[in-house]
Amino acid sequence: MNTSEAIARHRPHQDAGAAGLSDSSTRRTFLGACGAAALAGAVPLRASAAQGAREQDARRAFRFVFLPDIHLMHDLRSPQGMEMALTAADRLDPRPDFLVTGGDLIDSLRLKNLAQATELADLFTRIWSANTDLPVHHMMGNHDPAGWSNDEYPREHPEFGYNLLQRRLPMPHLYYSFDYGAWHFVILHNIRLVEPGTYLSEFSEEQMTWLREDLSKHPERPTILFGHFPPVTATEFLDGRAKVQEGAWTLSTQRMSRNPYDLVKAVEGANIKAFLSGHIHRLDRVEVMGRTFICSGSVSGAKWRGHDHDTPEGITIVDCHPDGRFDYRYHDYGWNAAV
Repeated sequence: MNTSEAIARHRPHQDAGAAGLSDSSTRRTFLGACGAAALAGAVPLRASAAQGAREQDARRAFRFVFLPDIHLMHDLRSPQGMEMALTAADRLDPRPDFLVTGGDLIDSLRLKNLAQATELADLFTRIWSANTDLPVHHMMGNHDPAGWSNDEYPREHPEFGYNLLQRRLPMPHLYYSFDYGAWHFVILHNIRLVEPGTYLSEFSEEQMTWLREDLSKHPERPTILFGHFPPVTATEFLDGRAKVQEGAWTLSTQRMSRNPYDLVKAVEGANIKAFLSGHIHRLDRVEVMGRTFICSGSVSGAKWRGHDHDTPEGITIVDCHPDGRFDYRYHDYGWNAAV
């Protein structure tokens, strides 16, 4: 289910008109007219109450939970781990208002044939619906395009690639935005499938054009952006993935975005508070050029094989305040790996 903020609406009503009384009016007519007048007068009150409720909702703090890199698989008790993570999020006090996933929902879905991919997608939706009824906003990762790296998966099938999960979850688009309380949220899709089996991370020109237009409609709202890949991360320099070759650092565009400055330019003038990502499976916060980039660990740790280096399996809890402040913490939900 993909549910944006519920907004109270009143139905339009017809004007009951003036209830003029003549000498021949009966008591019943008089009472009916008075009732109609009272009803007509009550509608603006109901509308006013609904408006007041919306304003009160915009003034309150709220919580959401970010769930990157679930990597559901059949092995390593992964289904039980996913259940435990969802239950942990659902039972937080205060309870979250909604959830956001961070891509890589299913491990190596890109390697599966049609039958295997369909089975895993169905398993994901069953586990989800059985363990939480919280509203959720989904995101895709590089593991999620069904059959992308499997020649046996028919390319012409209507559920090839991202279509399989988009249809089942469902998702309105690979990138989209929504509002909650006083805040604005944007799900971005910083992945480009280059050719069968390969991909890189980048922010497309088309998407950045859309982002500028979207943010221009909400210039004052505090905003959080999400993407599967981190636009920038310091982790790559510290875990051996970045290399020095011929006197220069080399960074893989399969680990972080190749054009982070395009994102920085696209959000100029907007009230951006943070960019949350997954993919790295480790914790990282970079403050640069007035922007905050947070890598948020992963639900699955090292794909259900234990901690990813020093980062345990976890979920990210974010509390948003109406004045634009936010607090976040990484919560180890207590999973013990099978290996």
